[in-house]
Amino acid sequence: MTDDVLVLSRKGQLAELWDSTAWRVALYLAASVALGVAAGLLWSALAPLPAYTINDDMTAVINERAHTSIVAADVAFTFITGVVGLLLGAVGWVILHRQGWVVIVVPLVGALACALTAWQVGLLVGESGFVDRLATAQAGDVVRVDLDLRALSALLAAPFAAITPIMLMAAFWPEPRVERPAEESGEGH
Repeated sequence: MTDDVLVLSRKGQLAELWDSTAWRVALYLAASVALGVAAGLLWSALAPLPAYTINDDMTAVINERAHTSIVAADVAFTFITGVVGLLLGAVGWVILHRQGWVVIVVPLVGALACALTAWQVGLLVGESGFVDRLATAQAGDVVRVDLDLRALSALLAAPFAAITPIMLMAAFWPEPRVERPAEESGEGH
């Protein structure tokens, strides 16, 4: 009696695992959330925050230029997540385009998860406590506003950006050629 032993190499196991749609989706979504963390850190580091100046009579004033820059954090968030969304869409197409409808849904979900993660990470590490800082400020102090996403529609920039390369690649990516046998094509009679 012989014992048949099936031995798979690590390379074979990884290739078999990669062929699984569920594995590809899980890896893609995990990478999307990781990119969201990086985008949130980048947003909190790069977003310009205007500041109020406390006058001698203890009033807080903001100049006109700083007042218009209150939306700069939203613009920075939209730009950062839009670029990440384009990247997620292109990568989603490359690894999921042979998986059918999954190539549409998963990059949209991944991009939305990325944007939500970026938003929450940015709020977590960005400046906060504006009201408390303003209440304890003295004359001459400069108090920066909190990092905040005032236009929640900016959360949709990443999914819209992610679907763009998928639509373009679906329209212009060459279809694989399928060879038909001679008897099916009507040739050879």
